[in-house]
Amino acid sequence: MIVAGRPLVVCTDFSGQQVFTWDPAEDRWTAHQLENPYGPVEKTMTGGCLLEIGAAVIDGRVVVGGGGYEQPFAQWDLETGAVRTYIRADHGGLAKVSTVELAGRPWFVCGDSSMPATVRLWDAAQRDALIEDEEARNEGYDPEDYLQIEHVAAPLERFGHVDSISGLASGTFRGRSVVVSGGVDGQVMMWDLDEKAPVVQFEPLDTIRGVGLVTVDGQVRVVAAEQRCVTLGDPDTGTWDEPIEMSEDPEAEDDYEDDDEDEGIECMTVGVVAGRPIAVTGSGDGTVCCWDLAGRRLLGEPFAGHDGEVFAVRITELDGRAVALTAGRDSHIRVWHLDQR
Repeated sequence: MIVAGRPLVVCTDFSGQQVFTWDPAEDRWTAHQLENPYGPVEKTMTGGCLLEIGAAVIDGRVVVGGGGYEQPFAQWDLETGAVRTYIRADHGGLAKVSTVELAGRPWFVCGDSSMPATVRLWDAAQRDALIEDEEARNEGYDPEDYLQIEHVAAPLERFGHVDSISGLASGTFRGRSVVVSGGVDGQVMMWDLDEKAPVVQFEPLDTIRGVGLVTVDGQVRVVAAEQRCVTLGDPDTGTWDEPIEMSEDPEAEDDYEDDDEDEGIECMTVGVVAGRPIAVTGSGDGTVCCWDLAGRRLLGEPFAGHDGEVFAVRITELDGRAVALTAGRDSHIRVWHLDQR
């Protein structure tokens, strides 16, 4: 994200109720302790562990929104760590979170980890408010008994998947704001955020590892990552092109089938670098691959450097150069130059 004209990376390390920021220009890390909206750690379903985080700028302040596989969505002021809004603990967990701009305002797009799973929109500017029970106050009850949180963090609209959401992306299609969702159930859907209506449901694939939306050869295409391939889809018809495979070597494929399935793709992002639409994927074996979406091919050999699974990837620009930022379970964020591909 860009804050005051400077790039800022916001992330979580899966170890508690903390968010970290990295200023690439100064290579400076800052830890931000967030309040737990659901009470003491021992009372939460996950021990207060954040697994997914998104960020937006509201009135000049950074607001983060996130949760965990069994921890519902909440929003915080990054600088103070104070809770801005949260949802009831019986709501279910959060699998994915992203941000989208609607009518000039930032929203969080969230995907449930539950079955069935729902895609939800949360107003990033929304805050909870204390409300008074007038009758209880008049009868002399202690303020702690009649002051309650008004749970205004309710979804604007709901969209469904059979299983946990595993990929979210937003963009524009035919002049309309849309979100693309992919699920563990293999379903990929596009939704019109203004009309609150589905645009298309694609033919089912295997488990989705990530989704994207990008223009290829002048046409908007949905991109889906499966375990060993990346596939482009036509949002006008809901059909898929032939997949772009990670390896076409039969012997390599046979070797792979004997390995742990976690060595396949775990995450994906898409973007345009030097006028060329690309996808970047991170894998369970720690490698990072670049894909030429127009040429339907891999771009060179995979980047290698992570020790273990790569679970997050973003395309951005640093010092005027296109880069991919990847985060791994080795507790490292790495920067890869994409203009050399």
